[in-house]
Amino acid sequence: MAQKKESTTGYNAPLIYKAFSVLEEVANNQSELGISDLSRRLNISKSTIFGITQALTDLGALRHDPITKKFQLGPTLVKLGNQALSGVDLRSIVRPFMAQLSQQFRETVFLGTFDLHQGITIVEKSDSPADLKITAPVGTRIPLFAGATGKVFLANMPEPDIKKLLKETKIPRFTEKSITNTQDYIKDLRQVRQNGYATDFEEYLSGVNAIAVPLMAPWGQVAGAIWMVGFSHSFVNEKLDQAITSTIQAAEQISLELGS
Repeated sequence: MAQKKESTTGYNAPLIYKAFSVLEEVANNQSELGISDLSRRLNISKSTIFGITQALTDLGALRHDPITKKFQLGPTLVKLGNQALSGVDLRSIVRPFMAQLSQQFRETVFLGTFDLHQGITIVEKSDSPADLKITAPVGTRIPLFAGATGKVFLANMPEPDIKKLLKETKIPRFTEKSITNTQDYIKDLRQVRQNGYATDFEEYLSGVNAIAVPLMAPWGQVAGAIWMVGFSHSFVNEKLDQAITSTIQAAEQISLELGS
């Protein structure tokens, strides 16, 4: 719960502290808490919680599921969080981890950010030291549904938003192995959410396998993702499993440095 600090001016605003307490509690328990839960946990009356959550929902700081009656962080906080993160040089934090991974597995590692309208943007890379490798320039934009990378970003969206997106957008068939059936894709995203990583076996590019792991920001949303790509004949089995484990460990360390 947000701790109330001594005021340097002699004035304070108790409701603001309560509102931040609500945001922190929701952030720590996404989609699990309703008004009664918040009232009980924070020892704040239901009427006060109702007023706070109503205002925060109107502002887009919270999102209220009309079916479950539970709350989760809203798009306004994601936008503000991204603006806050812009003051942190994400690339300088992630770069050493990417270099280590690319040297260890001799595969190319990318860092990317996500925008629902513009897709995924590669903002940093560490090329494989091998002569024959897969690479792409920094600044390259790849499609929203691009294999493992797309799955990582989409899996961390609220499921109602995912279903709405898939209702409005046809999943493209990049290769003959692409998952284009909506129900199968949603099932795959649920597995990604549960596992904490995504895989791609020639679903985006023929002859290319990939793994992707989200980077969690302090406000509980995805700040970016790192992913590793390799040729499908060699980036498989034990090597791929070890790459998943090492990339998850790197992502956890990066998230700690981001303040998560």
